[in-house]
Amino acid sequence: MTTDSTAPLDEVDPESVTPGAVDESDVHGALASSDPLIRQRGANVCETLAEQNVDTVVPFLDAIASLAGEDNAPIALRAIGILDAVVEDDPHALDSRVSGLIDALDSDVVDVRLTTGTVLGKLVVERPELVAPHTQRLLDSLDDTEPDHTTTDISTGTDRVTRQTLQRHEAAERNRLIAGRRTLINVVVAVTETEPRSVFDSAVSLGALLDDVDPVVAGGAVDALAELAAIDPTVVAPFGDRLIDCLDRESTVVRARAIRALGYLGDDAAIPKLRTVAETAADETVRSLATKTANFLTDTT
Repeated sequence: MTTDSTAPLDEVDPESVTPGAVDESDVHGALASSDPLIRQRGANVCETLAEQNVDTVVPFLDAIASLAGEDNAPIALRAIGILDAVVEDDPHALDSRVSGLIDALDSDVVDVRLTTGTVLGKLVVERPELVAPHTQRLLDSLDDTEPDHTTTDISTGTDRVTRQTLQRHEAAERNRLIAGRRTLINVVVAVTETEPRSVFDSAVSLGALLDDVDPVVAGGAVDALAELAAIDPTVVAPFGDRLIDCLDRESTVVRARAIRALGYLGDDAAIPKLRTVAETAADETVRSLATKTANFLTDTT
């Protein structure tokens, strides 16, 4: 339906619109508008259409993907939600359109990054080759968003209730940031499991994450390096000492994964430390894995 309005879709109710009730040129015009209110109306219309039939928004996916990376958080979240629906229904439709999602990882809004990571997590399961070219961007985002675990001093000039409210908000924001980073490292691991050679050039960034304060992120980096070492140990060789250091981490998961990675790496320099872990680790599984890996490295060197 075309109108005489100067603003595209001005006379359309985004909540009740149906496929075929709007002209494609009006939707394109709204999504490309310089007015954020009009762009948001266009995104709202597309969201409603996608809920009814994802195919109806395919003609607008280039514009929608572009909106996912824009600075206006409400518009970006709406666009990401539409792309989420597309991933669940037809992930092939995102061919050549993933860069907009990746751009959303640069957002200052934690919820935008968290939602983006969730969509990428779904996409990497169905089409890992679409995500693989963007692995370095994912790792850059992880490096740039390591959370600050210090508590902001908000005691001056605030009452107890206000302080508690601000502290809860700060804690919730930090938890969402942590959840988003954990989702992204899982996406990176999924890429290395299916497209390992595409991640070779990002080995340095993975190595930097071995010291991450979050054991889930550090463990994911270890897993990813293990996948690379299984294909070509020389790519991971520069990080052999760092992987050995991971055997001193408190996290049992990180230690176990580091043992696995060292087995793939095949460096006999790890044998003494593995023997120590085999004798002293509190966890029986870690002790057993360290013993087997040390024996394997001894027999193959």
